[in-house]
Amino acid sequence: MSSSRRADVVVIGGGVMGVASAWKLAAAGLDVVVLEKSVPGAEASSAAAGILGAHSEAEGPGAMADLLLAGLRRYPAWSRALRRTTGMDVGFRRSGVLHLGLTRRESTRAVARAAWMRGHGRRVRKLDGPSARRLEPALGKVEGGVLFPDDARVDPKLFFRAVHIAAGKAGVRFESGAYVRRILVERRGVRGVVMEGGVEYEAGCVVLAAGSWSSLVLGTPLEKDSVVPARGQMIELDAGAPLLKHVVVGPRCYIVPRDDGRTLVGSTVEFVGYRREVTARAVHDLLGAAIQMVPALGNAPLGATWSNFRPYTPDELPILGRTSVDGLLLATGHHRNGILLAPITAEITCALARGKRPPIDVTPFEMSRFDS
Repeated sequence: MSSSRRADVVVIGGGVMGVASAWKLAAAGLDVVVLEKSVPGAEASSAAAGILGAHSEAEGPGAMADLLLAGLRRYPAWSRALRRTTGMDVGFRRSGVLHLGLTRRESTRAVARAAWMRGHGRRVRKLDGPSARRLEPALGKVEGGVLFPDDARVDPKLFFRAVHIAAGKAGVRFESGAYVRRILVERRGVRGVVMEGGVEYEAGCVVLAAGSWSSLVLGTPLEKDSVVPARGQMIELDAGAPLLKHVVVGPRCYIVPRDDGRTLVGSTVEFVGYRREVTARAVHDLLGAAIQMVPALGNAPLGATWSNFRPYTPDELPILGRTSVDGLLLATGHHRNGILLAPITAEITCALARGKRPPIDVTPFEMSRFDS
C-alpha cells in the first residue's frame, strides 16, 4: 500500500456505534482512527429519543431480548465512567417505561405482549387506567397497560458528546468529510480502506459502523439491501417543567420527558430512501397522538422538528461481529435501539478486534445468518 497513513483499527462511521467502539478500542491500547463522511453524530445518533427499553422493546425471549438487556445493564457503569472522564451527566435515569393503550383492546394487547416476561425473571406490572394515572397524573383517558420499572432513558446528544470527548482523550483520531470509497481486501483479509481522492489507510482491522449507509460501502460482503434507511420524524415540545416521570409508549407515538421540561414525541418509521424531510402529516399525527395521551402537551410551545435515518435490517436484528473477510467487523443495523445497544456493541467489537471472547454470544447477529 502506497499510503503513509496507518492505524491499528479504522472505524468507518462517526455515529454513536462507531465512536463508542473506537473509545473502547483506544482504551485497550490500540491506535484508532474514525472516518466520517459528514460530522460525527450527524445521522441516527442525533435523531434518537434515548429510550433504553430493554423490556419494552423485547418481543419475546431469545437472543435479541438478551442483547437488549445486556445493553441496559452496562449503562450505569458507562454513565459513571463518562462522568469521571468528561465531567458530564449524560442524563441516564431509571425512569421506567409505561406501555399503555387508549382502548381496552390496545391495553389487552400491551399486557399480552409482556406476559412472557414473568417466567423469565423480568419485572413487569399490569396497570388499569386509574393506576396508570396515579403514576402519571398528566395522562388523559387510558384503559391501562404495563409498567416496565427497570427500563430507563438517556439524553442521546449528551451521551454521544461525552463518548466523543472520552474517545478523543483516549487518543482516537477523527477525520470528518472522509468519504470511504472502498474497503481494501487481499487474500480474503482486510488491509485497509481507500477514501475519496485516493487517500488510503492501512489497517489490520476495519470496523464498518456506517449505519444506513453500511451496505453502500464498496468492498463490504453485505448485500445491497442488508441495511436500508428507515426514516424517523421527531418533535420537541417545551412544557417549561416536566409533565411526566416515565417514558410513555402509546399505540401511535412515544413521549420522552427531559429533566429541563423538554418533551420529545416520536416517531415514524418510513421507507422513503434517503429523503431527509419533516412532513406536515407526520407532525399532525404525532402531535395528535401525544396530546390525546397527555392533554397538557397541547399548551406546550413547539420547539424543534427533525428527521433522520435508522439502519433497518430485513429481520430487524443488528448485524454484528465477524465477516467472511478476516479483520472486517460489522457494527450496524441497530434500527431504533442504537443508543441502548451502543455500549454492548462497543464491548463486543473491542473483544473481537483483540481476538478475545465477546461478552455475549453474537452468532445470532452475524451476517452469516443471511446465508441460510
